[in-house]
Amino acid sequence: MFLKKIPILAITMFFLFGSGVAQENWSLIKCIDFAIENNLDHKTFELSEQAAKIDANQSKLNLLPSLSASSGAGLSFGRSVDPNSNDIVNTEFFNNSYRLDTHVGLFNGFTQINRMAFYKYRHEAANWQKINYEDDLAFNVMMAYYDVVYYQGLVEIAQEQLNLSGFNLKKTQAQIETGLKAKADLAEMQAIYEKEQLNLIQSENMLEQVKLNLSQQMNLPIGSLVGFNFDDEESAKIFDFPVKADSLFYSFVEFSPYVKLAKAELEAEEKNLAIAKGQFSPSISLNANISTGYYETNRDDNDKVIPFKDQIDNNMNQYVGASLSIPIFSKNQVRSNLRKARIAKEQASTKVENFKKTVYYELMNNTRDLRALFREYHQTQKQVEADNFAYRVAEKKYDEGMIDVIELLTVKNRLAGSKSQLLRSKTQWQIKNKILDFYMGVRFWEIN
Repeated sequence: MFLKKIPILAITMFFLFGSGVAQENWSLIKCIDFAIENNLDHKTFELSEQAAKIDANQSKLNLLPSLSASSGAGLSFGRSVDPNSNDIVNTEFFNNSYRLDTHVGLFNGFTQINRMAFYKYRHEAANWQKINYEDDLAFNVMMAYYDVVYYQGLVEIAQEQLNLSGFNLKKTQAQIETGLKAKADLAEMQAIYEKEQLNLIQSENMLEQVKLNLSQQMNLPIGSLVGFNFDDEESAKIFDFPVKADSLFYSFVEFSPYVKLAKAELEAEEKNLAIAKGQFSPSISLNANISTGYYETNRDDNDKVIPFKDQIDNNMNQYVGASLSIPIFSKNQVRSNLRKARIAKEQASTKVENFKKTVYYELMNNTRDLRALFREYHQTQKQVEADNFAYRVAEKKYDEGMIDVIELLTVKNRLAGSKSQLLRSKTQWQIKNKILDFYMGVRFWEIN
């Protein structure tokens, strides 16, 4: 019975949740905000950062002395040892003991101090890893979002071309009836019309596919991405990028979460190396305890059991002592740990340089792409204007019988290709521009 209720519950939850998000008019910022809030991998990084914070706090508390208390009670029968006097007795008796112990490390090669710093940097690394993943998630959503923008534009271009073909098809039919065109032209127009129907279907299928990818990035129910707000994207002006890539790199590398993550890991490995070196040092610790007890065998001169309060005071015992531990031989474990720590430090140092190199070439490549796309966009814009004019002229020539249908369709297809290229250039420029904004310290998805 319970299993039968599950589909009903699932459907109900889908409509409750799905209807709530399906009514959204999704912009790029809304998509990124929703993904950061709901992406499961992002939540995993948040939990890892919280765990690292607990380790960092615990490493500070480990500097405090340890304190423990214990108590025991027992009833002895027959022949046994009196815990108070260590004498052999043959009587039944009750005893009760209390103990308080403390231990504090005075010196251990500064390993505790270095361990505290180690966990501090591990916490910083976990935090930068979370931020770095958040940045990656934002860019993944942005790429998926602009795929939707691009294929939405292709659907509109395909629909426009289909409408033109439908108009030309009807016009050709009318011209055949008046004897101005041959039936062969109608067959060619019909074939192109069917082909553009297929182009529209394929573009719509690709649009649904990229919407599904965007939904997956956002952890959003399938079918919820219905309405989009492309106004802010469509009104964006295409302009050249004036900043020099070299100077931008040196400023970005100082605050890049990608590089800061590698640096935090390097600093953690440096402290780990210091911890390994500290294992060669002697350790000094201080121990202290206080204990007391009550024993039924503890009697006065009249053979009466001494009262509990008096015994607690009389049996009070206090101890303070220090211990020294010198490492002599540990099967070469300490030396092996030191060598491994040095290797880990070198790996982390190499990782920092590799991260910087990766960021450098990405920045240079994106800067170059942005400038190339700027030139490409404006040239393609001119091409679209020219192809649009050429198509209008070709239409008139075709109506007047100066060119055949093949020449008309060639010009029409060239116009569709130019519009598609203009859409691609604009979409790619918008992506690259936001990446360069990020290099300049602008986390565009956090702008109010």
